[in-house]
Amino acid sequence: MNINYWGGGYGVPFRPYRHEVRDILIALVAMTIAFALLFNTLLSIGGLVATFIAVLTGFLGHELMHREVARRLGYIAYFRAWWIGLLLALVTALTRFFIIATPGATVIGPKVWGYPSRSDELKIALAGPATNIVFAVVFLPLWLLLPSPFSFYANIIYATNAWLGFFNMLPLALPGIMLDGFRVFRRDVRVWVITFVISVVLLIPSFIL
Repeated sequence: MNINYWGGGYGVPFRPYRHEVRDILIALVAMTIAFALLFNTLLSIGGLVATFIAVLTGFLGHELMHREVARRLGYIAYFRAWWIGLLLALVTALTRFFIIATPGATVIGPKVWGYPSRSDELKIALAGPATNIVFAVVFLPLWLLLPSPFSFYANIIYATNAWLGFFNMLPLALPGIMLDGFRVFRRDVRVWVITFVISVVLLIPSFIL
């Protein structure tokens, strides 16, 4: 997901923003319902749990890792849900063919300790897709090795993270939307190439297996 950089003068690093817990919980519930509709797992306890884990790792894990790295670098950072995006995800999921998933973004404020560096943006932007890649690596062998129905559940988590890792590493920048891949690309092309190739390799099994 893209990171929104915010220049306000309030907020305390390392503590939840006053509405952050609310935004995280609402986004988590809404996205779980949306993906359960898409994956047709809403009426299956195992499938619903797998969908919840896919959303927890794929979306919120992605955004919260942006937040964690930014805070460790000295920036004010918090997650903000996008209500229109959550509604759009629920509506498009009803088609059962595709979903437009934009639950929110990590808002990055001013650096409150230390000095900003050119590598800060690279580290913050890379943190989200790298999280997806790690989870895809973990759940890919589980999908291949576990018996049914657990292989199906693992596939939901693997595929969600593999797709998000790949998508977010695309070097795209549009008005109002700048993907993590673009931020990584403009800071260090070599890091972008390595990470993008890994994301492509991880995505291939979802097509051929």
